[in-house]
Amino acid sequence: MECPACGARLASCAVRGITAEPEALVVKLACSVCGESSVAIVEREDQKSLAFTKDDVLDAHDFLQRWNGPIGELIKTA
Repeated sequence: MECPACGARLASCAVRGITAEPEALVVKLACSVCGESSVAIVEREDQKSLAFTKDDVLDAHDFLQRWNGPIGELIKTA
């Protein structure tokens, strides 16, 4: 994955799961190059569900508490 702000390649540790839906994953991206954090929706090719840890849920909670942008940036509409 690449940072949507600066285009830098993100290390696997910079991508954290927020939620899993049947057709997509919502992930938090944290760029160590430019410092930007963002949310991305990744469409899934397979229909297997992924398990998230308690730490993943806590990270999502912390991220959403600090989120200052419009809610439309977090939710993809069909």
